[in-house]
Amino acid sequence: LAENTHFFLWHTWFSDVFNKGGFDIVIGNPPYVRQEKLGKDYKELLCSIFPNVGNGVADLYVYFFGQGLNLLSNNGVLMFITLNKYLKTKYGKELRDTLANDVTVDLIIDFFELPVFNASTDAAITKIYKNIRNIETRYFPIKTLENLDLFKTTSGQFLTTIKDSNEWKFVNDNDEKILNKIYDNSISLKKFSNDRIYSGIKTGLNKAFVIKDKSIAQRLLNSESSPIIKKYAQSIDIGRWKINDDYKFFIATGYDIDVENLYPTIYNYLYQFKTELEVRCDRGINFYNLRSCAYYDEFEKVKIIYIHTAKNHKFYLDTEGHYINNSCYMIVSDSCFLFCFLNSKLFQYFKRLKFVAYGDGQEAGRCKLDYNKMVTVPIKANVDETPYINIVKEVETQIKNNPLFDTSQYEQTINQMIYQTYGLSEEEIKIIEESV
Repeated sequence: LAENTHFFLWHTWFSDVFNKGGFDIVIGNPPYVRQEKLGKDYKELLCSIFPNVGNGVADLYVYFFGQGLNLLSNNGVLMFITLNKYLKTKYGKELRDTLANDVTVDLIIDFFELPVFNASTDAAITKIYKNIRNIETRYFPIKTLENLDLFKTTSGQFLTTIKDSNEWKFVNDNDEKILNKIYDNSISLKKFSNDRIYSGIKTGLNKAFVIKDKSIAQRLLNSESSPIIKKYAQSIDIGRWKINDDYKFFIATGYDIDVENLYPTIYNYLYQFKTELEVRCDRGINFYNLRSCAYYDEFEKVKIIYIHTAKNHKFYLDTEGHYINNSCYMIVSDSCFLFCFLNSKLFQYFKRLKFVAYGDGQEAGRCKLDYNKMVTVPIKANVDETPYINIVKEVETQIKNNPLFDTSQYEQTINQMIYQTYGLSEEEIKIIEESV
């Protein structure tokens, strides 16, 4: 017995419980530990023990669901407060599949970014029955903690949970009808763009490669080094119809370009940053080179660029070959219909329903539109691009003549065109307009 004083022998102390099949109730607040902090061996061990919830890239709390379910009796109830990310992220797929098929989720109370704890978390309460019951999963989005009465909240109206394999969606009947129209006769953005959705460049030292001083930029552009001086779009400057403060430039040194001999002016400029450039993890052959990247050529092509994380994303149709850093993404496509759809109220509505937000997605939560999200976006197939090309060219002409031109009337027209393309009724349009 003395040898075991440092251990909690839970199988022994609760042997009577496990002899009867497990606990009737399991309640917990699992630790919020990101998967990057878990060692490879530990993650492999967790996956081998909990294959029904883990996949090797899940945060630690996900595996606690597996253990909690294991501890329950057949008629038991599990109540956890955890991160809400498992509902939509790729790492939560196995857990979602288990919750959808093997047990019964009674309710989810989502707090988004509300300060439930002192730490910065996106918390949600999940209530699970171990056995299968013929009930729907009730979803309660919480707007405020002021005078919050969870008993009263969970006794009232709720959103319906649609348990798709890739994510869970929370909608009312009207939302479900509109989503069906969005998905009807559509293809994924991955297929529409031939899987040409890329993150911007990770330089490891933006201050060396991004030129914001006009006089320095002009001097370099007037030198023999001008071929590797590219236009640059800063994430916060990306608008729908123009790049604000569009005078920044990027030094595109590639992975193995011999800058020292081919472009001595740029070499001399970058040499001032040599010490910092040499210690980067993301570097190429020489201290002045960028990391290896298979799609450098794509930056020169017509593409749609946008900031990665935002409350209200703005997509810009770039025809001037702007480079972007890794706080942005690009979709290599010249489709004016795609450009208009992504900037439309319909896509804003879709985004809030489908993608997890850091904060209340129905209000003003920030959303990360990374590759894994964007490849799943449904794009209407076989759309006549002509009217979209015409209106985009008209707006671009107006802005070229007057950079302060008010585009709001054109944007309203584009929204109506999108609604018509997707066959939405007046009632459905009203729902979307009021939502966004």
